[in-house]
Amino acid sequence: MLVRQSMAVGRAEAAPEKVQRQRILARERSAARRASLTSEQVEQQRAHDRERKAASRASLTSEQVEQQRAHDRERSAARRASLASDQVEQQRAHDRERSAARRTSLTSKQVEQQRSHDRERSAASRAALTPEELDQRQALVREKTAAWRATFTSKEIEHQRALAVER
Repeated sequence: MLVRQSMAVGRAEAAPEKVQRQRILARERSAARRASLTSEQVEQQRAHDRERKAASRASLTSEQVEQQRAHDRERSAARRASLASDQVEQQRAHDRERSAARRTSLTSKQVEQQRSHDRERSAASRAALTPEELDQRQALVREKTAAWRATFTSKEIEHQRALAVER
């Protein structure tokens, strides 16, 4: 963690052109490294990354988790705000395709394990809430849902309606 902080300080002190050049070089190195990996190595790397992220998340306090989520939302919102509407549509389509591909690659046993894990985690989280926190969370969910729906394009609205009819 200290290494990341010191790197961040170094980047903050560097000229914007130098920072941009470093990012481009880092992306190129990462792309070259990923291209040289076999599918087995890629899967091992993903498993390792998941374990590392899970361990990192487990060590965070609830306040830190909320701060991280807020930071991620801000970053994501800033990135989305800089995109044109057709780029937003492309990004969402890409995300849907990626998500669908990931879901189709799972076995039925993995799907059931994930659902079971999600139910347990959700139940434990809900059980730990006070009535006030529960009310706050429900209000937040309503706000997020309204904000999310407000960003829909007309195609996405039609798609969501079709999904609702199917349910």
